Amino acid sequence: MGFLYFEDLPVGRTLYAGPHEVTKEEIIEFASRWNPQPVHTDEAQAQASIFGGLTASGCHSFAITSLLAKRLPDRVKSVAALATDELRFPNPVRPGD
Repeated sequence: MGFLYFEDLPVGRTLYAGPHEVTKEEIIEFASRWNPQPVHTDEAQAQASIFGGLTASGCHSFAITSLLAKRLPDRVKSVAALATDELRFPNPVRPGD
């Protein structure tokens, strides 16, 4: 049986790669090192922001996506992160997600 690549997967197919719960500590730790914006590192400032609370950065969300993709069955492969320019995060990732 051959490998499956992005273009081989039908729209709507669900693959299970989790779980991965995002904690408040993980959000703050990641953002403090890689994207130190107050909405990701300071609960009080995040509460006063448009998000109304602490959220993971897009960089962090992408890193989690990459981690989960690596957990997919061995038949599913990715090549050179094709189509990541079309990746969108329409909802904020919050502690407990």
